[in-house]
Amino acid sequence: MLSNINYFQVFTIGICIGSFLNVVIYRFQKNISIVKPRSFCTKCKRRLTWRENIPLISFLIQRGKCLHCNQLISIKYPLIEFLTGILFIIFVNSSPSIFLSNTNLFLNLFFNWLFLSLLICIALIDIDCFWIPQSLISFGFVSGILGLIFISLLDNKYIDFYLIFNSLITSLVAFFIFESLRKLAKFIFKKDAIGRGDSKLVAMLALWLGPSGILIAVCISYIIAAIFCLVGLSINLLRYGEVIPFAPFLSLGGLIVWLVGNQFIFENILRIY
Repeated sequence: MLSNINYFQVFTIGICIGSFLNVVIYRFQKNISIVKPRSFCTKCKRRLTWRENIPLISFLIQRGKCLHCNQLISIKYPLIEFLTGILFIIFVNSSPSIFLSNTNLFLNLFFNWLFLSLLICIALIDIDCFWIPQSLISFGFVSGILGLIFISLLDNKYIDFYLIFNSLITSLVAFFIFESLRKLAKFIFKKDAIGRGDSKLVAMLALWLGPSGILIAVCISYIIAAIFCLVGLSINLLRYGEVIPFAPFLSLGGLIVWLVGNQFIFENILRIY
């Protein structure tokens, strides 16, 4: 258990990463490099100084306005920073079934936060423009495989090729199953009901969560999506036939499984039945 000062440090790291995620989310949609140019105002395009680029604090000091053009800064930027900081604290104690090292706490934290940050970006980009960047999916695959290699080396002193092969097969099977559902839905409804990017996201999640984890995550995502649609329709937030992004629900399902762990979920399901 971390001390209070460590939780504050985790929150600080989280809001800093959240600031970077804002850059990724904005620039991916605009097809701009996340490395160059330096941070700038999205309204007047003026480069920001380091004083204007302090997570949360700069927004509060500037009263939510750009110092150069005096235009309002979207509230979503500090909200993403704050949310990332809180989630970093919550995911300190996550219990993934596969990406869990018995010997290295730093490695656990690194992959917890990496997985979390990746899904935050994917979910928010999909909300904004109904698109899941292939580069983020590819990064998720590469980092997932590297994670399996590092954890097996640290814990077992050798690369667990069976685990890696099993994860890749799980990912491939998950993709083909979800892609088949997508094509079936298109045949039934005569239009795309599920995006192809969602199939790729499911495949990436399967690599990180394993066969049981991805099954639970997809079930959770559909349940949450159904509740959201029912509530949205009842309060006129949604209209019949309106397209909604599914990546946020898949990401939320994956993060729930990652947080509590496959074993914990299965034990409680078996206890109920």
